[in-house]
Amino acid sequence: MNSSRLAIVTAAIISASFAGSAFAQAASAVITKSFNPPVVALNGNSIATITVTNPNAALPLTNVQFSDIMPAGIDLITQTGGTCSTLATGGGIFSINPGTETFSSTSNVLAGGQSCTITVSVRGAAIGAHVNTTSQVTSSEAPPGTAASGTLTVISDVPALSGWMLMILAAVLAVTAAIRLRA
Repeated sequence: MNSSRLAIVTAAIISASFAGSAFAQAASAVITKSFNPPVVALNGNSIATITVTNPNAALPLTNVQFSDIMPAGIDLITQTGGTCSTLATGGGIFSINPGTETFSSTSNVLAGGQSCTITVSVRGAAIGAHVNTTSQVTSSEAPPGTAASGTLTVISDVPALSGWMLMILAAVLAVTAAIRLRA
């Protein structure tokens, strides 16, 4: 085999061996959202938890970003915790603006298989089921991931028991306790 043909075959083999790994695109980060508790009384508080996960086992994702705008009926109060944009993710930026009901997070590095969270306190400001959807989660290495949604249901205040109902309930509990003690 002449040397030019050998060089072409060698280049083709090297290109083929790197094509499977060097040019493979990373899987998108995955974002989820939930409220705890998911049902509150009017003006009651809940904690929204947003979790971002890097599904790639060995490939870190950098510049991982998402934002969230609370819908009408949910008031944003403050951040209560989380690991996104902290030392656990190589630093980053977290911004919250309760006046405009928005917050955003940027994590510098989300290692392969790593997850991070943001928790924020919210208040149910209007009766009804309020769906809150985040932005897509983005990173420098992968296409945008799907947005996440969570629902906070706000109900009217639970009716209070009357004085007579409380006395009857106390009597029933006393009788039940006395019966169990005799048995």
